[in-house]
Amino acid sequence: MIPKKFRHLASSGPGRDPNPDWAVRSMAPILILGLLLGWPGCAPRSIEDPVAVLADPEETSGRHAAAMRMLEATTEPDATSRALKRMIIADGYTVDVRQMAYDRMKIIDPEGLQRLLEIQMPKVDAIQWRARLCVLIAAEPWIDMTPTLIRAWARPMPNWVEDPKDRPERLALIEMYGEDRLADVLVQVMLDADPVVAANLRARCWELLVAEGRRDRVVELLASSDVSPRDGMFRDLREVSERTGIIPANREEIIWARTLCRPENAGFLDAAAAACDRVPASRRPSLELRDLGVLVAAMRLDPALVEQGEATLYEALRKDVDVDGRRLYSANFTGWNNTHTERLREVREKLDWGDLLAVRIAVESLGIDAVRGHLFRYAERDLLDESTEFGGVISVDDQGRIEVLEFKPRLRRGDNRFEATQEMFDAAYTGVFHFHNHAQKYDNRDYAGPHMGDFAYAEATRANCLVFTFIDSRTINADFYRHGGVVVDLGTFQRPD
Repeated sequence: MIPKKFRHLASSGPGRDPNPDWAVRSMAPILILGLLLGWPGCAPRSIEDPVAVLADPEETSGRHAAAMRMLEATTEPDATSRALKRMIIADGYTVDVRQMAYDRMKIIDPEGLQRLLEIQMPKVDAIQWRARLCVLIAAEPWIDMTPTLIRAWARPMPNWVEDPKDRPERLALIEMYGEDRLADVLVQVMLDADPVVAANLRARCWELLVAEGRRDRVVELLASSDVSPRDGMFRDLREVSERTGIIPANREEIIWARTLCRPENAGFLDAAAAACDRVPASRRPSLELRDLGVLVAAMRLDPALVEQGEATLYEALRKDVDVDGRRLYSANFTGWNNTHTERLREVREKLDWGDLLAVRIAVESLGIDAVRGHLFRYAERDLLDESTEFGGVISVDDQGRIEVLEFKPRLRRGDNRFEATQEMFDAAYTGVFHFHNHAQKYDNRDYAGPHMGDFAYAEATRANCLVFTFIDSRTINADFYRHGGVVVDLGTFQRPD
């Protein structure tokens, strides 16, 4: 529920049309349907069981409408509400039928409809219906649905709209409040939301502010004395920001930063802050949370690495992983709308100093026989298990030793998927790389490198990731990748004798 003090943000203003064309056009199919239902000779055939008719998405719109009227006249309100809720969220119904159920539900049980949408709308994958819901909410405007629109907007929907600014949830909020007030709405919802019950909503507001290019607003909030020091999220993010200069970009990075503030991670955060102090001031603005594990690892392996500039790091890597004539293995993207390159020289402009340092550590680690041996043995076990991919974390302990940490999957959903556990994430927050295998067979070169699900994982987690792929029984290919679709093929590595 949005407090009354917040409702003034929904007042009419520049850019707000009380009867926008986009809402009027959306109502045309319903008006036509109403005329057809009232036309002589078009009455639906006899309905014996209205619940059964409503439960069948294949029934006609006219029979659905008649069944709704019959059900409401002959059954308890709860039964009607349950039937309508199913039509609103279940698969298979047309947009117009769903809207009939929505309109009726809005009259007989508006609170039930609100609770339903609060839970289900962010999960709705019926894209046309989801867009129509946004139109309906904005047309009222239904102010209490503001947090729900924010949650739905924050959920990634790849390939839905070409421009993120055209997301219908965002357009609905602009229709309700005006584009110039969008950042104010996100800030106000974040501050008004319960820090415990609505922690996810608050993180989504933060994430959307950053995505909207309003990082300045979250920086202001971290510095503001108006935000209570007892607010756990802001307290932790202030500490990380003050000690490292890093501002989280999304929900996962907020969780990451807060985890680093736990007592058991105090030593790592101290080491990360000390490493950041060694980084030249000109480089610090580009640092991300994923760089902290890399910096700590570099300090433990060879502190001189932190002093090296981009040109030095790049030239060393070019000689190791990008020599002329080296064969490049990459995944097959036939049928997918995806184009990218994995060759170091071709992605050079996308790589920052932290990326180059991370790739340097990855290559050095794979040059150690004991590390490669562990990875090959793990891949062999993965090859024999067809229920899941295997994955884990690569880290550097406080004595400067490379660690390959194995984690069982959270769920087993097939041989081409790895589901990370929370235990793995907890270890990765102070580690260097998330990794998983493509080890379905020895000759697996068509799957060498990250694919669509892997890119989505990197986008959500914003972690540094590695994927290892069997080329043959004695050879694996390694790829580094991270958010933004950036991939670097690190080359092939041989099984130790």
